[in-house]
Amino acid sequence: MRQQSKESIVILFISAVLALNYPFLDLFDQAWMPFGIPVLYLYLYLLWLAIIVLLIIVVERSEIREPGERGAPEHSTPAAALDHAPRVDAVTRTDGANSAESP
Repeated sequence: MRQQSKESIVILFISAVLALNYPFLDLFDQAWMPFGIPVLYLYLYLLWLAIIVLLIIVVERSEIREPGERGAPEHSTPAAALDHAPRVDAVTRTDGANSAESP
């Protein structure tokens, strides 16, 4: 995991702790009920969903992928360039004879 990802996770954690504490919870503790759901419950569940989605995004972007894995950028490793290199089908011997023609 990259250092930037660790910092993002710490920032997300601190933001979540602040958002789930008294001053913000008190803002949403009202009698108004959109869709029949108390605003406080709606706030808690939507915030919980947002934290999970943001955490998934941060972790997915920070993973180090092997070349050829799904989602890996092509320019990330030099091994990806080897996939397009021409391949030699027959191995030649030092005496010049082709291995396909050997007895």
